[in-house]
Parts: sequence; C-alpha cells; structure tokens
Amino acid sequence: MFHFTPLLGAQSDSSACQSLLELDNGIKILVDVGWDETFDVGMLTELERYTPSIDLILLTHPTLSHMGAYAHACKHIPNFSSIPVYSTFPVSNLGRLLLQDLYLSTPIASTHLLETSSASIKAEDFSAPPAGSSGELLEGALKLPPTSAEIDSYCTRIITLKYSQPTPLHSAAARVSGKLGSITITAYSAGHTLGGTIWKIQQAQESIVYAVDWNHSRENCLRAAAFLSGGGVPVETLGRPTALVCSSKNSEVTNIAGGRKKRDEMLLTAIRKTALERGGTVLIPTDSVGRVLELVYLLEHAWRKDPVLSSRAKGKGIGLYLAGRRVKRLGQVVGSMLEWMDEGVVREFEAIAGGEKRGNRGGNNDDKNGKDGNKAGPFDFTHLNLISTQGHLSRVLNDGSERGRVIIASDSSLGWGFSKEVLIKLASDEKNLVVLTERADGKVGWAGDLWDEWKEGAGYGGEEKKPVAGQEILMNGKKAHVDIPHRVVLEGEELDSYTRHMAAQAALTSQHASLVSSSGLPNAAEADDDDASSSSDDDSDSERQGKALTTANSKKISAATVMLGGANPAGYAGGKVEIGVNILLRGNNVYDYDVRGAKGRNRMFPFVMRRRRVDEYGEVVRAEEYMRAEEKAEEDAIDEVDAKEERVMGKKRKWDEEQKAGTAARRLSRGAADAGKKRKMGKFKKGTAGGGDDDGYEPDDGEPEEDEPEEDDGEDEEALLTMPSKVTFSTVEVEMRVRVSFIDFSGLHDSRSLRMLLPLIKPRKLILIGGREVETKSLGNDCRHLLSGRGIAGRGDSTTGTDVYMPSIGIKVNASVDTNAWTVKLSENLVRGLKWQNVRGLGVVHVVGHLMRAEDSKAGSTDAEERGMKKLKTEASPDAEGEKKAQNLVLDVLPPVLAAATRSVAQPIHVGDIRLADLRRVLLDDGLTAEFRGEGTLLIDGVVAVRKGGVGNVIIEDGGGGMLRRGKGKGSFVDVRRRVYDGLAVVAGG
Repeated sequence: MFHFTPLLGAQSDSSACQSLLELDNGIKILVDVGWDETFDVGMLTELERYTPSIDLILLTHPTLSHMGAYAHACKHIPNFSSIPVYSTFPVSNLGRLLLQDLYLSTPIASTHLLETSSASIKAEDFSAPPAGSSGELLEGALKLPPTSAEIDSYCTRIITLKYSQPTPLHSAAARVSGKLGSITITAYSAGHTLGGTIWKIQQAQESIVYAVDWNHSRENCLRAAAFLSGGGVPVETLGRPTALVCSSKNSEVTNIAGGRKKRDEMLLTAIRKTALERGGTVLIPTDSVGRVLELVYLLEHAWRKDPVLSSRAKGKGIGLYLAGRRVKRLGQVVGSMLEWMDEGVVREFEAIAGGEKRGNRGGNNDDKNGKDGNKAGPFDFTHLNLISTQGHLSRVLNDGSERGRVIIASDSSLGWGFSKEVLIKLASDEKNLVVLTERADGKVGWAGDLWDEWKEGAGYGGEEKKPVAGQEILMNGKKAHVDIPHRVVLEGEELDSYTRHMAAQAALTSQHASLVSSSGLPNAAEADDDDASSSSDDDSDSERQGKALTTANSKKISAATVMLGGANPAGYAGGKVEIGVNILLRGNNVYDYDVRGAKGRNRMFPFVMRRRRVDEYGEVVRAEEYMRAEEKAEEDAIDEVDAKEERVMGKKRKWDEEQKAGTAARRLSRGAADAGKKRKMGKFKKGTAGGGDDDGYEPDDGEPEEDEPEEDDGEDEEALLTMPSKVTFSTVEVEMRVRVSFIDFSGLHDSRSLRMLLPLIKPRKLILIGGREVETKSLGNDCRHLLSGRGIAGRGDSTTGTDVYMPSIGIKVNASVDTNAWTVKLSENLVRGLKWQNVRGLGVVHVVGHLMRAEDSKAGSTDAEERGMKKLKTEASPDAEGEKKAQNLVLDVLPPVLAAATRSVAQPIHVGDIRLADLRRVLLDDGLTAEFRGEGTLLIDGVVAVRKGGVGNVIIEDGGGGMLRRGKGKGSFVDVRRRVYDGLAVVAGG
C-alpha cells in the first residue's frame, strides 16, 4: 500500500514543499518541512494535524523551501522533536546555518503570538485575549523563536547517511515499536545543492523514488543527479520504481542559458560591464547556504585567474563580498564537505595537497605557490570578503569609494535577508545592477516585481518561449514602497499582558491534557514518562519536566499567574512559562502546591535524580572536577590572553571571559576616535588574507579593524531572541532606477531533461508536485503520451503504461503497486516438517501446502479440508472484502491424496548464487588446481570446467577424464559438483 498526500508545494505558486507518504503497517513518512518567504503559520496547519501519527522525517535540501519550518515545528508543535529525522551530512549542517540566519535576519519568521495554535487546543481558544489583558497590547507580539543553541540541538538529532548506503530501519525509535523495520531508505545525489538527496524508500513490493528539485548536469562544484551513470545509462537502482514522485518545475523552460560555461561567462561579462566600466555595484541575491556555494566557487576562482578583477592597488579591481549572518561559519563548514562535491573539486584539493607535500620535501617553494594564491584550497576565500553583521554591511555600502563591487547576499526573494537592505541602498542609481538568479513567477514581494519587470522589458515569454538570459533592462524610476520589520522588546503593560496570556495558554494546555488522560487516551505527558524511563541522557528528565503540565484549582492558577506576571523578562529565555508543580522550583516564596487530581509526574515533587554516565570502561570521570585551584587560575589567565581564539561551530563562548578579553584588547589598541578618523580619511592598511597585491597596501573598503569587536552587533541580535518582543513596520519609499538582469543559477532540471529522463526511468506510477499549476498540467499531459507504452524514441521498447497523477494540496493519491498480497499463517503441523537450509546467512525452505481458512484448519477434518479447497478461489479473490477475509488464511499440510500427486511432479530447486572466485579459493585450499580460462570459465585439474550461465545458473562440464575418476577422491566431476552445491541451497517438494 502506498498513499501520497502533498501538504505543500503541489500546483502552487509557493515554493514550500511538504509531502506525506503512507505505507503498510500504518507507517507515515514526512518528506521535507518546507516554508516560504511569507512565513505564514497557516501553511503549517496540516503538518500540525498529522504530527502525532508521523513516524519518520526525511530531508532533501538545505533550503528554505525544504527545511525552513523545521526549527519552528520542533519548537512549537508538540512531540515533533521526538520524531526520528534522516538526511545527509551536508543537509544537516548547512540547514543548521540556514535556520540560524533566518531567525537572526527577520522577526517575521518568529510568527505572531495570537495566530498560532497547537494540535491539542482549538484555535478559537486563543482568538480572544485572555482575561485581564488587552488585545491591543498583544497586537504584533511574537512567539519566542528558536535560539541558535536550540537550532543546534534540533539539527544534532538528525541521523546522517551517506550516498548509496541502504539503511534498514529496524528500530529507529522506541515510539514506533519497531514497525519501521520493514522499510529500507537509501540516499542518492540530487544535485541542485550540496548534499541534496533523491530518496529511495523500499517496503516489500513498493519501491518509491522521491526526487524533487534535482539537476541532471554537473556544475562547478556540485554533482549531477544519480539518475544516469557516467555513460548516460540509467542507474539500475533508481530505474523502474513502482512510484516516482517528481517535481514539475521548469517544465516549460526549453533552454537554460546554453549550458554551464555560457552561463558562467554571461555573469562575468555582466560584472565587468557594470563594476569595471561603470564603476557600479552588482547585487546577486541568492539563498544562504545552498546555491550560494556555486556562485562563491565561480567568482572566487575567476578573481584568482584574472588580475584585472582582483587588483586592489589604487582603487582598481572589483571588490568581492559575501553577506549573510552565518557566512563565517559557512566557510568553516564547507571545507569539511569536499568529498560530497564534484570530482573536479576533489582533484583540485588533492593536487594542492600533493603540491604542498612536494614543496615541503623540496625546500622553500614560495616563489611558485606563495603569493599567486595557488596554495589556496577550493573554498579558501583569498579574495572573497565576508560580511556577517549589519554594521559591517553599512560600512561597505557607505565607504564612498568609486571602486566597483560585487555583493552576493541572502536571500533570493529580497524579502528577509541582507539582499533587501543592499537593494534599498542601490536602487536609485542606474549604474548598479541586480542579477536575479532564480525565476519568480507568481511570487509576491520585491523579487516577483523585479522578475515581472524584467520579463516585460526583455521580451520573455514570446512565441518561442525562450528566456533572453543576460539582457539588462533599466527600471523606469517608479516608486516602490518597502516594509521593513523591526523587533521591539516588550515593556510595562505589554509585558504584563504577554505574561498573562502565556500563563493562560499553558493552563488551557494543562486542562486539555487532563481531559485526555481522564478519558483513558494516552497523552503527551505519559508518552514523555515512557521515553524518560528508557533514556540515559542526563538532561532528558529536566527537559520533559516542563512539558507535563497539570490543572490546579482556579485560586492556584491565579496565584501562579500573579507570581509569573512580576517575573523578570530574562526568565523567558527558555521559551516557556512554567506552571504546574514546577512552580515549587521556579516561583518565588512558593512552598506548597495542591496535587489533588493531578496524575503521573505532577503528583511528585519536581526532583530529578542525575544519572551517572557510564561507558565501556566504567563511570565517566570529569577531569575538571578534580582540578586544583591554581590550575583553574592558570586556565582562566590563558583564556583571557587568548581573546582571538578561532571560533568553532557548536562551541559556546563564556560571556565574562569574552568581555574581559575585549576590554583588554581595546586598551592595548589605538583610541576608537583615532581609528574612526583614519577610516573616514581613507587611510591605507596592510594587506590581509582577503586579497592584496605586491604593493603591500590596499584601500580600506569597510572591513573591521583587528581590534574592533565585530561580533557585538550579532550578539545583541541573538540576545533579543530570548526576550518577549513584538514586531513593528516602517515603510521606505525607493525610487527604482537600477538595472535588472536574469541569469539562471537555480541548478534545476529543464523541459528537455524531464522529457528525456522520465521515459528512461520507466516508473509504474508518476506523481508530479513542486510546480505551478500550468507547469504541472503541461508536463502531466506530455508524460501521459510519453509513458503510454507505445515505445520510446524508436527503440522498440514497450511498457505497460504509466499512471500519471497531478494532486493538489491536501488531496490523497492511491499509488499502490498493482498486485494483491495477503498475510498467510503457517499451521503447526506444517512448521514441524520444515527443513531449513542456510544460504549466506539466510534460511531457505521449500513449502508445499494447502491454503484454507483458520477455522477449517482448527477443525482438522477431511471434510473441512475439502470445504477449504472449494472455497480457496473465493477467499483469495481481490474483492472489497477479500483483503479482510485473507487475514484469516492458514497454510496447512496437504491431504494425503494431493501430497502423493504433488510429490511426483516436484523438481529440485537451487536457491542462491556462487562466485567462481570463491569456489576457486575453496578448491585451492583442498589442494586442487583451479585456473580461470577464457571469460567466466574455471578449469579444475584440467578436466572439469565450471561456467556461469547467469545469476544462480552454474554449468559443470566434464572435459574428459573427470567421470572416470568417480569416487576416487578429489578432482572428480562428482566432487566438484558437491563443492558447487555446498554454496547453494537445494530444496525440493515432497
């Protein structure tokens, strides 16, 4: 059984993608947790409804469309974070940076407080403001978003897989009771992004291939999709699936910029024309961690090869910048993922590593590999300057330099990242250029408006429907009104109202949990108790302590509300308001709590016993607990001196030590006023790793001084995420005179590749999602003709025809394989007579029996057997009730009359396969001579030949003399045959 339901991304203008797969045993698999740039929480309603029944989550790409709502769901949807998640290593780590960049960049992603609801509480419970509060005070209030530390914890839970590694899910999680053991998942390369995945899901007869947003061609640093082998032949493991889920994006695009090399040259030409000739700035909006790697790799290597672009002497050359909240982490992380990239990148890295080794052996090699940058690795940024804070970006945009610049900024929608702020600054100057890297048909926002203007001005969508990529159009100077969101911390009455609302919301959650428990149904608190009993994590109990809420009487709730209302805003750093028995720990001067009517853990004092960590060597010893006082003092001193320590992903900094180190550094440096004056005067400083020429100086283009605390801005923004806040908007009027161009760097399949590959894959069922309505219907109509079974491209191949489905959002499709399968039990009499044989660790047995109903089998009479034989055809018929009746079928021993007839016609069956190399090794160990002669022929003692005629088909021939030595020991025909049979299972009826 296979049912498919698109939750998001089917015949829709939105790029968000979420799909639900339902298999046998009630297994539900969620593929992708996507969102779009609107951050509409209403899009997640269906996801919230299905969460309690989801058993597994698979992630395909580290983009907003495929992973944008993952942190929100883990934070705000109950029990979502307990579902096992699988992805590749790059998707997990790059997705972590994407989500951190998202919540640091815009407050809109936090979602409004009064718009969201949980799966256990009705929306109307929160539509009206709670008692004692004002709806006006809560207008614009935001839910506490996931912090960077929480996002780290969510992404650390993701189980990472390698490509082409089949993974049976024997016991992925205790909550599914091992029912995932019937499923095997395998990840294959999808192209498009680093670590992008095509998922193959195997269960019994169902073979499902989920391929959304893939790219069939290689790129500068990314692999191609795994559908085709190196010789252009379809890969067998992905061919002929029972169901193929494929995206229909770009199904009307017939030509993408003429290939990769032409596309790259088109971009470099536009950069030279704008930045060198006109002295303008080129803005390239793209996503945070996905397609940005292709652009970064291309431009970094172009700057290394072309001295005109990279020269910085006397204001020449072009400045190259990458702007994003997590770009510094991106540079560190990508260096550890080279094995996931294209073979060309791997060879480049190996050549550099080999050159360094030879240089070390041969002496000083600086003249050859030193200053020209040849020593730099594929993703060592020697010319690319990283911008990670708002202040740094402002300095770059307002430096007053006439030097041309290229700024790669997040995000591609121009809605929430640094790209929006850069465009506001550049829009009024016609010498600047905005290069759109993705199509934005039907999208709202600034990117959609620019795309529509470019299409109209460039003649896109004519009779031939071919994009005129690379053509620049000049905006006509019309006014654009842009809304800029701001996060404001709640104070005074707004904070009090926020506190009361959160307390009332927690009380309603507790009340609902109590009603569920009183009705006898399992609730979240009981599930958490079960998980905690089997968990060995030290922090698991303390985390679940706040999840189990209880219902107290109205007086106790009112008292808790008052006490929480006067709490410090810093107490909201955890993202929850604690009610219930935990008030004994969190509340001030609270020494009693009414537990009458409470259940489970809420009846007990909230004390958590810390478990001792034990490994294979015994109890884990923490060395820091046994340090002497003088040793701790020495370490503290070292940490204060080493204030410039390199920051590693996932490593937490100590605020006190960072503050002391920053103070000491500022005292030793020059005065801030003098440094500011020099920056304004355009003084020159020494060249850094970001690039430079032989003159040893370069113009100050806005980069922070070494003694400048660049991260202070980012730390302030991170601190705002932990406090109750609201969003306000300011409107900016922008005069649009900038030039706009489009060069396709989306890295997606086009119409030609879809119509060429789909007939080669030959799926039995084809489900089209991930595109707009017109794209989906156009591709679906063509596929019905291409896959109709009439033959493929004159090859003479024929298929049985393929069913094509084009579901809308929320519409369930039954795409089960066209076979009938039932579960049949073996009777005790039949099991006693089975003779098992082992073949490569598997048990094999030949069964000949009589299929009958369970009640007839229990009767054990001949009449019952005869009735069962007469009704066998009826019981096994695939009617509406056939499946239900077949659940009671039993396979029993044959009646004596039928057993004799069956035994006379039964033929021996050989099960398994044998490798000639293994057979040769066994014969050599026995002292025989065994040599390969010709192709696939093994000659033993010069007289007996063994050949393979196919899988499981072994041919043994006597070349003369082997039969004469029958029974005379080794080397005889019979002995060789026995050795062959030892590697197979010989089963026979009777």
